[in-house]
Amino acid sequence: MVLSVPAAAGILLADGQTWQPQWPLILITLLVWLPFLYRRRLWTAAPALMLTFGFLHSLRLADTFEHPLRTQLLATADHAMDVTLRGHLYPWNKGAELDEDAALCSVTAIRPGRHGSFQPLKAKIKVRLPEGWSLTAPGVYEISGRLSLPRPPMNPGQFDSVNYGLRMGWIAHLRAQEINLVEEDAIALRFHLLHAAETSRQWITKQLSLGLEKEDKDAAVILAMALGASDAAGEDIEDAFRDSGTLHVFAVSGLHVVMLAHIASMGLRWLGTQRMSLAIILIVFAYAFITGWQPSAARAAFMLAIVLTGPLLYRRSQLPNTLGAAALILLFFDSHQLFLPGFQLSFGVLLAILFMSGGIAEQARPWCELDPFLPPALATPFQRLGVWAKLKIASLFSVTAAAWAGSLPLMILHFGSITPVALVSNLFLVPASELCLIFSCFSLSFATLHCSGMAIFLNVINAQLAKGMVMLATWFASLPAANYTLDLRFEKAPPPAEIRVLHVPFGGGAGYLRSGEERWLLDTGNDNNWRYVLRPFLQHDGINNLDGLILSHGDISHVGAAPRVLKMQKHPRIHTSLLEPWPSDPATGSLKTLSRAIPPDGPIWKRHGLGELINLHSGHGMPVTAQVLHPGPADLHEKANDRGLVLLIQAGPFRVLWLNDAGFITEKRLLERRAPVQCDILVRHQHNADFSGLTELLLAAQPRAIISSNDAYRTEEALPQRLRDHCQAQQIPLFDLEASGSVGIEFWDEFVELKGYGNGQSVRLSALSELR
Repeated sequence: MVLSVPAAAGILLADGQTWQPQWPLILITLLVWLPFLYRRRLWTAAPALMLTFGFLHSLRLADTFEHPLRTQLLATADHAMDVTLRGHLYPWNKGAELDEDAALCSVTAIRPGRHGSFQPLKAKIKVRLPEGWSLTAPGVYEISGRLSLPRPPMNPGQFDSVNYGLRMGWIAHLRAQEINLVEEDAIALRFHLLHAAETSRQWITKQLSLGLEKEDKDAAVILAMALGASDAAGEDIEDAFRDSGTLHVFAVSGLHVVMLAHIASMGLRWLGTQRMSLAIILIVFAYAFITGWQPSAARAAFMLAIVLTGPLLYRRSQLPNTLGAAALILLFFDSHQLFLPGFQLSFGVLLAILFMSGGIAEQARPWCELDPFLPPALATPFQRLGVWAKLKIASLFSVTAAAWAGSLPLMILHFGSITPVALVSNLFLVPASELCLIFSCFSLSFATLHCSGMAIFLNVINAQLAKGMVMLATWFASLPAANYTLDLRFEKAPPPAEIRVLHVPFGGGAGYLRSGEERWLLDTGNDNNWRYVLRPFLQHDGINNLDGLILSHGDISHVGAAPRVLKMQKHPRIHTSLLEPWPSDPATGSLKTLSRAIPPDGPIWKRHGLGELINLHSGHGMPVTAQVLHPGPADLHEKANDRGLVLLIQAGPFRVLWLNDAGFITEKRLLERRAPVQCDILVRHQHNADFSGLTELLLAAQPRAIISSNDAYRTEEALPQRLRDHCQAQQIPLFDLEASGSVGIEFWDEFVELKGYGNGQSVRLSALSELR
């Protein structure tokens, strides 16, 4: 454990200083090892380990962050180019299953375009396979397509796929257009092992689903706990376990590896200590491999292997040594793991259990013991059973409390959240998850012996247990203050009011508005947007409660996630136009579904007509209002985009025209009504089936900055060239959300400042304008 500290320090130093792995560094590293060879002491090994691991990490940085191909892509205008790669293709693991649409290419050569000579190059590239093409044969392939860098996060709090990909060892991704097998490789051990693992997963999935054909959700929960296949269970169930602080029991983690080892030890004691230890090592490594070799499972397998190797060598295992050795081994083979939250949580939690659980259990011991005035020989069986039960509860609570305390600083650092309910929920769900794993193991054992009836019987019992676990997790997650998000931005003086226009892909829209302590959402995007954009943003900004939602129109890409937001944010106020929900919308439409749970024109849902004002502040700070400019009672258009809310937001001395998906019809109506469209900032989203961005409206609005959505992959939702030309001719700053990322708008008394999250584009507008 002591030696792992300088090893981690060397990695951190190399990551921060970007050492160049050249001969002087190699020579210095070798020289620093000489004192240790002369006198083998910890203090002589520490600097040698620090330099060694720093050198190894600098090599890995050169292979990813500083790779020449990545540097070349960064130098191009759009960070992309057409290339042909040559190398081995391997299946791509997506959690606990193979992704049929992707592969990993271990590149040996590259050439620009499709013609010319190949140049040697070593790199790992993620390949998006052509539609309908599947990787069935191992070998050397030539792959032609568009090579590009992963997109950086475009919104605050969003997952950083660039950094994650580089830490995992691949530097870019290729959208393949043509793939040709050049040379087949009959051996290809890695390829065949990955397919063998997939075959095993499919067999296990089939056996654990026997008899549960009508209980697919329960079967999905069992598979999530046994194999980590959490996608099939659905986002609602996964969110319930996450919000109750028990996600580690829902998806494969180190906990499952430990529980499997415990189950195996109970069934293999007849082998003797040494043979049992060897068998358990093989079982946990096989389990980690079958479940996709996820980092958490792999780490736990290494730790258990080190613990169980002790008896094989006639040595007693000590947990501090085990943790330190596991850390050194894992970091030696992959120093990037030090920067992964999972690695830090694994070791942080185990260290906390090591140093804290004993003290907590000692404090609980008086509660567990018999009455000191009662001689133990006179205790009844019921009293003895009570002592045994109390000891088990105290032991479980001490481990849970220590693990929660150990994970707390890391959860705050990485996720900005606290889950107090985990102290209680784990007391119920951890034992239940081990019981679920026991039933799964017995079911698979009977299936192996072709006893299908017993396997089905166990699966049915397991399904009821899984259903109960989901109900418990949902209940714990719904408790007041079950989880709490912290604002870690530590702003010295936040602006009186602010708006964040979020980057939402594929024609969606969502924004956030704050005035003083009032917090509002302007549309929510769809379910995927909520999961990957909106919820991470709310967590990043430490927002636990919203005061209201303004839902512009019934487009699922704008309001599809509204039910999720309402569930998570404890029913904030809802504001829509007087035309929503549209009578002829299908019953499954977003706002139609919402209206069945919350009646319009009630205390929660308010509908607004043309000219009405929506008050967006509570009387403290900068006054903010939103005036409805469209639709009116006569704007009865069948297409949702043509009856969407158009708002004029007044924030202090500044005006923001929020057009949403306004198209030709809406823009013409605004001009015909002579609506007060003059503004400082114009925010628009592209209508997906109509001519929009009229020059007449732009001239009437006279914006000093424009924020617009843009979809480079969908021509009908691309930012119109005439709008770009107009901005260039009028010298109006244009924020293209596809390039700038989300745009933050900070309102101060004397100026307003706009800044793009992705590219840092920034504009400051003075309060002195022609409008005043």
